[in-house]
Order: sequence, then structure tokens, then C-alpha cells
Amino acid sequence: MKTVRRHLHYGSIPNWPNFYKQVSRMRDNQARYTYADYDPTLGEKPTEEQAILLKEFKPDMPTIELFGSEKLHGENMAVCYSRGEIWVQGRNSIRTVLGDQNGMAQFVEERKPTFQTIFNEIAETCYLNTDEVTIVLDGEWAGGNIQRGNAACSGTDKGFYLFDLCRVISNEDDEVLSYVSTFGIENKDHSIYNMAEFGRYTITLDLNDKEGSYAKLEAMMLSIEEKSPIAAYFEKPDNVGEGVLFHTVVNDKVLRLKVKGEKHGGKPKTPKPPKDPKRRLTSEQAKLLDTIAGTVTPVWRLNQAITETNSTEMKQMGEVIKWVLADIVKEDLDVITDAKLTLKEVQSTVVAIIRDYYTNHLNTN
Repeated sequence: MKTVRRHLHYGSIPNWPNFYKQVSRMRDNQARYTYADYDPTLGEKPTEEQAILLKEFKPDMPTIELFGSEKLHGENMAVCYSRGEIWVQGRNSIRTVLGDQNGMAQFVEERKPTFQTIFNEIAETCYLNTDEVTIVLDGEWAGGNIQRGNAACSGTDKGFYLFDLCRVISNEDDEVLSYVSTFGIENKDHSIYNMAEFGRYTITLDLNDKEGSYAKLEAMMLSIEEKSPIAAYFEKPDNVGEGVLFHTVVNDKVLRLKVKGEKHGGKPKTPKPPKDPKRRLTSEQAKLLDTIAGTVTPVWRLNQAITETNSTEMKQMGEVIKWVLADIVKEDLDVITDAKLTLKEVQSTVVAIIRDYYTNHLNTN
């Protein structure tokens, strides 16, 4: 039988601002168009006045229920099964024993019977034909030297931590056919964990109250950051939680949300930025620029860039820099703009931080 082994992309999980925008876009766009007296079917760009009205329109947002578990700081991992074949993948590629990173592939190879039992139970319970679909166990690869700092799993053995949902994907067109709850999958190996074992969280949010909704999310995140159930399980009282990973359903679509703190990774020292004779900053401006550059380059982000790009040599510095800058734009651009700065203004300082950290990383590994 022909192999169906392929990389099945797991999309990035949005933070609160991006999640809110995502839900907003899913609401009734026709009401937005009516408000601005704009008809997109005409194929014409909105006038300046219409563009303003389209932007300022506030849709009636839903009240949603979110279900979550502690967010773990590590590396994205998935174990896949179809047509009698088990394989493992990271965020961007399939991992093999010969081309392994952080021992992920070897870990799965040594536990194939355990994973086979899990896949068989899911297929039987959900009446799945695994010749036609692929079951994907999504989760986090954490522990050991996968992350530094004082994250929840720091100082523990490496392990695979299952997310709340696994995917069932069509072998014909890679469409996600359904999601299956992993709750109830027993811990069959002391290095394979179900995140639900460490606590399940439920929260109801009225998204018409944007600030109040985020305040509730932040309060939950801070409680986990302060007293991580995972750190407590491993008897690591000095370790801290990263935050919470949620999922919900809006308009029959599964959406995810992450709410995380900053204490789990610390921040690197901020090197002095190179002098730019064309730009003269006041001492206040320079101090603010350094603060913001440090805020958007926490250690966990720099370590994740190194892991995601599989960088082990000085010549790969550019890949690490590119990854960090792209992640800042995706996740924390609002931090920069709220400080009335631009990415271009902080970029040289950010790059200096990345260079300093990556160089030190290579010299100490």
C-alpha cells in the first residue's frame, strides 16, 4: 500500500489581539458593508470615507465558552498514524532518527507499541478507517534541554504532552475532517502525558466587553504562572507556568487561543545598539527603545527560534534573526506601536540582542 507519510501543518496559535480580530472577521460582514454603504461585489475599492466606516464598525460579538489546559513551553510535536505507519513531525518538517532534533524521533521509535495502542483505541472509538484518514496526536515536546530558563518542565526528563484535541485528516486532500478530544486517553507511559491530567480550565467571555474578557484571561494565566500544576507535579517549586492554551468553537469552526506570561524564560541582557549618526535620540527615547527591544526578545522566543530553525552553526545566524523578527511582527507588533515606535526603529537593537544571545548559545553548547 502506498505510503501517506507527509507533513501535516499545525497552524500558529493566535494571542488575544489576533484571536479577537479573527472572531470579529467571522461575524456578519454584510452588516459591516451596509454600515459603510459599500458593495464589494462591484469590484471597486472603498472610498476614503467608506474605508474609515469599514474600520470603525463594531460587530455584535458573541459570548463564547473556552476550554483549556496549561500551556507548556517546549517545541511543537505531532505523532501521526495512517495505513499501519507511524511517523513524527516538528513544526516545519518530518523528523527521522537519522535527522533527529532533540531526540524527538528516537523517543517515538522506542515507544511505537504504546502509540499504536493509542491510535487503535481512537480509531475504534470513533469508527475511523485509517486507510482513508490520518490521526494526528498534536502536543508539546518538552523537558530536558528543549527549553531553558525556569519553565514548568525545566529540569525534568523529556516527554510528549498531548493537547486537548487531536486531528482526523483526510488522506485525499489533507482537509481536517474532525477533532477528537484526547481527554480520557490514559497515561500509558511515564513520558507520555495528557495535558488534561494537570487540570482543565473553562471560562465564559462576552466578547462585546473586550477589556473585561482579557482581564479574566489574564487573571487565569497569572494564577497558573504563579502556581503551575505541571511544576507541582514534578516537584519543581521554583519553576513557573507559561500560561493557558484554549480552544473553542465559533460558527462551527475550531479556534485556538494562547494567553501566556513572561516569567518562564526571563530576558537576556540588552547589548548597546550600534550608533547611528543619522539618528539622535534623547536619553528618554533611547531608554524606551532599549526597554521595548528587550520586551519583545524574551529568552523563550530566542530559544524557540533556535529550535524551530534547527540552527547549530554561526552561519545560521541569519535564519534565527529572520525567525525572531517574523514572530515579533506576528505576535508583538502592538507592543512596539503602543510605545509610538516602529519596527524599523527597534530592529537594530533587537538584532543586536539576537546576535549576542545566539553567539553565547553556540559558545556554551
